[in-house]
Amino acid sequence: MKKVLVVFLMAMSVNLYADLLSEGLSAFKSSNYEKAIHLWDKACDEGNSDACYNLAYMYATGKGVHYNEKKAARLYTKGCDQGDLQACSNLGTLYENGTGGITRDYYKSSRLYAKAYNGGNVTAGFNLAVAYYKGRGVYRDYKIARELYTEACEKGHIRACYNLGQMYRNGKGIYVDKPRAMIYYKKACNYGSSDACNKVRRLQDEGLR
Repeated sequence: MKKVLVVFLMAMSVNLYADLLSEGLSAFKSSNYEKAIHLWDKACDEGNSDACYNLAYMYATGKGVHYNEKKAARLYTKGCDQGDLQACSNLGTLYENGTGGITRDYYKSSRLYAKAYNGGNVTAGFNLAVAYYKGRGVYRDYKIARELYTEACEKGHIRACYNLGQMYRNGKGIYVDKPRAMIYYKKACNYGSSDACNKVRRLQDEGLR
């Protein structure tokens, strides 16, 4: 009986988190940000990583609250520690940019990107590619950057496709390969990148199809 009671209490707890998250979302959509913060703050304290992420996003973007990147970083950290991969990636971006009182730390940002990427987060994979391309927090390695860009592009990341096109167009760390650059520019263009569409037209002007 005791075991059944414990399971029942755990189920109630999960339902409570879901209710707080759902009610907070309804309040957010109704622009009742104060209520949303109250509900998500409670759910976050109880261990709901989605609530932590939503709060962090509000503070990081100034949506309904004053910008507070330090608070956003604390909340993203909490979510990341609970296994939220997007929270890890966003926290990495805060450390990479170093704004709002956050000390820029490329070492931390690259490790957070790697953690999220290893868990399957596409955005983090792209960010890690940029880190290797620019040598931010890791040794500059164009080969790894190209591999990460390729993987992210294949999963639909627009900027990864564009950056791959740039690498092949300009021969950055690899041989110049305009036909291959065209392939990736076209992919990015088809995904909606106007910059990539312009690059496609320029290569077409140079005789490529």
